[in-house]
Amino acid sequence: MDIAVLVKAVPDLDRLRYDPKLRTVVREGTELFLNPFDLRALRVALDLRRAGESVTVVSLGPRAARDPLRDAPALGVDRTLLLSDPRFAGSDTLATARALAAVLRTLGHDLVLGGAWTTDSETGQVGPEVASLLGVPVLSGARSIVRDGEGNALQVTLDTLQGWARYRAAPPLLITVGEKISKAAKVAPDDRARVPDGAVEVLGLDGLALSPAHVGAEGSPTSVRWVTDDSPSRSPYVLRDGTPEERVTRAAEALRAILRDSAVAGVRPFENLTSLGEGHRVLVLVTDSSGRLEPSALALLSEVRRSLPGHWPSAVWVGGPPSVEESALVRTAGALDGDLVPVTPLPTDSRIVSAAFEGAMDRHPEAAAGIFLSDSFGREVAGQLAARRSLGLTGDAIGVRAEASGDLLWSKPSFGGRTLAGILSRTRPSLATVRPGVWDLGSTDASSGAWGWKALPAISDRTPLVPESVGTEVGPGTPSLEGRPVVVAVGMGVGGPSGVAALAPLLSRWDAALGATRRVVDAGWVPRRFQVGLTGRSPAPRLGVLLGVSGSPNHLVGWKRARALLAVNRDPEAPVFRDVDVGIVGTLEEIVPLLGDAIAPLLGR
Repeated sequence: MDIAVLVKAVPDLDRLRYDPKLRTVVREGTELFLNPFDLRALRVALDLRRAGESVTVVSLGPRAARDPLRDAPALGVDRTLLLSDPRFAGSDTLATARALAAVLRTLGHDLVLGGAWTTDSETGQVGPEVASLLGVPVLSGARSIVRDGEGNALQVTLDTLQGWARYRAAPPLLITVGEKISKAAKVAPDDRARVPDGAVEVLGLDGLALSPAHVGAEGSPTSVRWVTDDSPSRSPYVLRDGTPEERVTRAAEALRAILRDSAVAGVRPFENLTSLGEGHRVLVLVTDSSGRLEPSALALLSEVRRSLPGHWPSAVWVGGPPSVEESALVRTAGALDGDLVPVTPLPTDSRIVSAAFEGAMDRHPEAAAGIFLSDSFGREVAGQLAARRSLGLTGDAIGVRAEASGDLLWSKPSFGGRTLAGILSRTRPSLATVRPGVWDLGSTDASSGAWGWKALPAISDRTPLVPESVGTEVGPGTPSLEGRPVVVAVGMGVGGPSGVAALAPLLSRWDAALGATRRVVDAGWVPRRFQVGLTGRSPAPRLGVLLGVSGSPNHLVGWKRARALLAVNRDPEAPVFRDVDVGIVGTLEEIVPLLGDAIAPLLGR
C-alpha cells in the first residue's frame, strides 16, 4: 500500500501584517512552515508504511515552499513533490484540488492522507474535493487509523458532533486527520540542513494532464473581493483590586451595559410570495448522515430569512420520511418549502447525500445558493458536490449579503481569525458551509399555504460507507453550544474533572452550556463536541464566561461572535485578559461561588 500525503506550507500567523490600504495580508518576509495538521497526517503515514511501500508528499505552493518541504525527506519520506508554477497563482480550493488530483492520478497511490484543515484558510474542503475528483471515498477528522496485521484494511475512528464513529475501509481511500490523532512530526534544524537541494522535486503545470483554464485565478470559481482586519476589538476592563465581592459586583455592572439590547432578531415574514422567483431560492441541507434532522442546521434557514431580503430558504431532506415534529421545526425555523430525497439503506455516507442534494439542485437549476453545516460531514458533502459540478464553495462562512448584481457575497474568517474576507462565486448556485453556532435560530409563523415536502426520486446504494460502531460522549439532555444564551468554557486552570463537575450548579443557575479549550478536551475532561476555537465550535451566546482559560489565540477566535465575554483567571498577566470585555483576577474558588447570583439577573434568571 503506497501512501500519498497532501501538505501545505503556511505562513507564521503571529508575523502576518495586514495592509489597510491594499486590504490584503502581507506575506512577504514571512517564514513558511508546514501546516501542523498535515504534519500529523505525515506522522501517521510513516507509521502505517511497511517494508517495500512508499510515502510521497505532494504540495502546491510558491517556490519558497521548497525550504519547509525539506522536512519531509528529513523525516524519511520517499519522494517530495512541489507543484509550483506562476499559472497556479490565485488558485482557490477547487483549482488547488484539481492540480493535486492530477498528480495523484499519475502517482497511482492507494491511500491519500492530509490534515482536516489548514491554519491559514481553515476551509477543510480540499480533501473532500480531491476525493471527489479521484472518485474515491473520503473520511474526515480521523482521531485514529489502525492497519490490519496482514492486509491493507484500515480501522478508522472519526470525531463526530455526538462523540465518535468507527469505520472499516480499504483503499483506495482519502482520509483527513484531526489534531487528536498524534503529535505533529518535527525535524531538528540540523537534520533539515542535511537534506540535499534536489530532494524536493518541483513540477510545473506542463507536467500535469491539466488545462491552464482549470487552475489559477482563471480556473477558480471563487475570488476574494475584499479583506479587512478582524482582530479582536473588545476594550478589556480588568478588575484586580478590592475584595472578591467588590470585583464581582463591578464586573456585573460592566456586563449589564454590554448586554443591553442584545436580543436575537426574529426572522422576517413573507409579504408577497408571488414576487419570489426561483433565482432567489436558497437550498439548505437539514439532515445528517442518519437521515434525521440535524438541529444545528435550523439556524441556517433562519439566517437566510434575516440576511437576504427577497430570498427564501428551501429545506433539503435526505433520508427517511420526516416526522410531524421534524417538519414543524423546519417550517418554524423559516423554510418556505422543502424537497425530500429518500435514501436506502440508512445511515449512508457523504457521497450519497451529495448526489441526493444534486438532485434537488437539478429540480431548481436557477437556485441562488446551497448551504451546509461546516462540520466534518457537511464539508464532505459540499466539497464533493463543488468538485463534481465545478461550483464555487466558501468554507466556514459567517455572513452573507446580496449584491446589486444579484450575486451573493459570503464573508469568512481566515488567518486564525485575524482577517475577514469577502468571497464571491461566479457560479450559480454558489455553495457555502457555516459552522454550527455562528448563526442564531429564529422562529416564524409566516409560511403561508399548504406546507409540505416535494418527493424526489429515491437513491439506493447497497455499499454505503457506514460506521461499524458509534459512541456518544454526551449524556442525554446535555445542552449543546448552539443557541444557548450563556456558554461557560473551562481551561486547564479548572484543575481537572472534579473542577468541571463542580460547575454544575452554576450551569443550571444560568441555563448555560459547557465549553472547553482544546487542552481540556485532549485531557478527556470534557467531550470533544464542546471544544471552542479554531478547530472546534464558534458559539454566539449573549454571554461567554471563560474560567481558568489562559487565552490561546486559537481558542479565543471561537468567541468572536459572543455579545459579551467575561474571564476569570488567577494570573493578572494572563493573555486572556487582552481579548475579553471584563476580566476578574482571582482564583476560581473565591470568584465562581459569587458569580451565580450576581450575573443571573442580567440573564433574566
